[in-house]
Amino acid sequence: MIFSKKSSMSPRDYQLGKRAAGVAETRTRIVEAARAVFAQDGFHRAPVEAVARRADVARATVYYQFDSRLGLIEAVLDDVERRGGQQRVLTAVALADAVEATRRAFEEGSRFWAAEHILVRKLIGLAAADPEIRQLVVQRDRNRLALVTRLAERLGAQRRLRPGCAIEKAIQTLWLLSSFEAFDQLFTGQGLAADDIAAFLFELAERALLRSA
Repeated sequence: MIFSKKSSMSPRDYQLGKRAAGVAETRTRIVEAARAVFAQDGFHRAPVEAVARRADVARATVYYQFDSRLGLIEAVLDDVERRGGQQRVLTAVALADAVEATRRAFEEGSRFWAAEHILVRKLIGLAAADPEIRQLVVQRDRNRLALVTRLAERLGAQRRLRPGCAIEKAIQTLWLLSSFEAFDQLFTGQGLAADDIAAFLFELAERALLRSA
């Protein structure tokens, strides 16, 4: 017979752990409900009450978890980045060869935009009219700027940029081509698939910035 060790967890610790798990489950349910409501009605038209109804919680619970409607939107953005595969973009950027890192970053970035296209499109539309939402978008875009800056600097350090191509020009080009707006013009406007868009955008970057093989 195998005897298991007696748990050292006190009844109070057990109850606290159970409560924390319940709070986390409620939070996840609210975020999933918010995603669905925002995708259907848009960020600007969807009231907190609609999210609460869909998550089957009280309106006060939503505010308890997220403090405000803006806090709820921030939580949805965090979820968008996780589900969309932001970590795969970071892994691509970290590849040793700067050109390969750039190519893979366009691939993963396009897949990211495609996976969360509806929510991102609605969010950017709202940001044009709402200063608080615009600030959220600007904050997230700073992360993208940091990534394209890193790629441009590595391309320069590895002597992969065309002669006379300044790092600043490389940053500006990669910033433009990696934007949601550039992706959306081809995805929505032309009906291209995510991987085809990635290949096209990388080709533009390659022609504008990189030395010939």
